[in-house]
Amino acid sequence: MTVSMPVPEVELSLGEAREIAIEAALPADGFPDVAAALGHLHVVQLDSIATLARAHQLTLSTRVPGTTTTCIDDALYAGPDPIAFDYPAHALALVPLADWPLWAFRRRATRRRAQYPDQQARAVLFDRITHEGPLPLRRLREGAETGTGWDWGPTKTAVEFLLWSGELVSTRRMGGQRLFDLAERSIPADHLSDELTDDECLIRLLGHAGTAMGVATADDLGDYLRIPTATASRLIPDTPLAPVRVEGWGPAWAAPHTIMSTVRRHRDPVFLGPFDNLIWHRPRVQRLFGFTQVFEAYKPAARRRHGYYVCPLLADSSLIGRADLARQDDALVMHQATFEPDAGPNAPAQLAQAGHALAAATGQSSLQLPRLQP
Repeated sequence: MTVSMPVPEVELSLGEAREIAIEAALPADGFPDVAAALGHLHVVQLDSIATLARAHQLTLSTRVPGTTTTCIDDALYAGPDPIAFDYPAHALALVPLADWPLWAFRRRATRRRAQYPDQQARAVLFDRITHEGPLPLRRLREGAETGTGWDWGPTKTAVEFLLWSGELVSTRRMGGQRLFDLAERSIPADHLSDELTDDECLIRLLGHAGTAMGVATADDLGDYLRIPTATASRLIPDTPLAPVRVEGWGPAWAAPHTIMSTVRRHRDPVFLGPFDNLIWHRPRVQRLFGFTQVFEAYKPAARRRHGYYVCPLLADSSLIGRADLARQDDALVMHQATFEPDAGPNAPAQLAQAGHALAAATGQSSLQLPRLQP
């Protein structure tokens, strides 16, 4: 049966869609704390590269005014109660504890996968953690195998799939390493539920994604949750999202309360981490900004055009350039920077302003700018 899309009642210019998307993902007023920022985005990607800061630290610090990347981890892990759990929501990501019931669809799917550990492997891990408490992967490997966190040996494979299935959970870290515990000991009882059906989970998650994105296509929304576009298209009509028409796009959807947020709001220039929610989906970045987002850290150095850890520069509601950034001897170093052809005459000053703000957020005492071409 073919499901027809409702006729859009709202038409948006590309500029209006851009303002909605930026304000939804990166509100000009920010959020009062880390929990509020995470609760709005619902998914914040994790990554192990620490050349500049961890991916989640960059994403969250840009949304909580006056905070630092160190404060981000204090808020996540140093309090009496955790506020998030690690889960493969969009790659491996931080997810608010309150969203645990909504990922039941993925936990159930994991238990049907061929890589799901057998009963004996599960029993060994559960027994150790039950008696010894939350453990990092290196401890769980003791007596079983050698290797690092990068090696997908039998123990790591089992642990990761038990994390995905929801029988193990990570809500804390020790020395930067994830601690794995039994879900029933770490997830509050009022959230520890798999009762929602797959469609119920996805309808609510798509609504959250739409609010965090402001305006998006079904493909964009599917990417946010790493679900097929066809699945997103089937379920979006059951969400609170409203159909809209965007200049140059196909069918699109918007959170109703965001449609009024089309007035450009002042925000200081800011560097976005390469794993920032606003720039996750490259086709959407191209559609919104005419900007080609690339991440070259995993390429050989000779094949990199822009650098190792490159952050796009958002200014005047546009992505106007990018810089290769790193921490070095208490300084934030820009190894190189490039601007888009239409960046405008204020681009160098905006680059410096965003650089100084990022240096303060990452705890660096100075900023070293590259030599820019006139």
